[in-house]
Amino acid sequence: MDTTAAPATRQDLDARSLGSERAYQYIRDSIYLGRFKPGQIVTAGEVAGVVGVSRTPVREAMQRASADGLIELEGFRRARVSSFSDADTNDLFEIRAVLEAIVAERASTQISEEEIDRLAALTDALEEATRTAGPELFREFADFNSAFHTVILKAARSRQLMLVLEHLIETPLILHKRFEGTLQVNLERAINHHREIIAAFRARDPKWARATMTAHLMSARSSPL
Repeated sequence: MDTTAAPATRQDLDARSLGSERAYQYIRDSIYLGRFKPGQIVTAGEVAGVVGVSRTPVREAMQRASADGLIELEGFRRARVSSFSDADTNDLFEIRAVLEAIVAERASTQISEEEIDRLAALTDALEEATRTAGPELFREFADFNSAFHTVILKAARSRQLMLVLEHLIETPLILHKRFEGTLQVNLERAINHHREIIAAFRARDPKWARATMTAHLMSARSSPL
């Protein structure tokens, strides 16, 4: 009797990919919404039970969340929610400021009008979320901010910068949870920075883009944004 498992079909692979994405979003949202606290243990079985998928896509999601700095893997089936010291916070923002300044400088001469319009739309959406100030404001900020910086990273047209920064963009968002109580107060400054970065891109001014991105990220070291 042949006991060899049948090869996975495209439908199987699509379902697994969807399950992994759902599990990742659950982990990410649970951290941003405060369901998972720094240092808390999260198991694959727990996530699988809540999301309603098997443990295989959950383990893939946990690997991705680990790469993004959201969790620290402890063995094959469990992880600990990441926590950061003040020194960690300073280091991450300084590293990101240096690298994203280079990204902004390069992107300023290569970004398309469609990408600039996308940045403007994301900033408008963040401003609207700030006005309504719903209970999920922090998660909305995380989504819009991550998307904003990812558009700029892609616009730099650099494979090496993409490899270095695509996960690092996500990590500092966890650090903002430490300042969530003053989140809304500081959103206005972040929105103004975003709009100045957009203006620098529309002007195709590399030095302006670099300086504004540096100021934006360095100011975030000791405040939510």
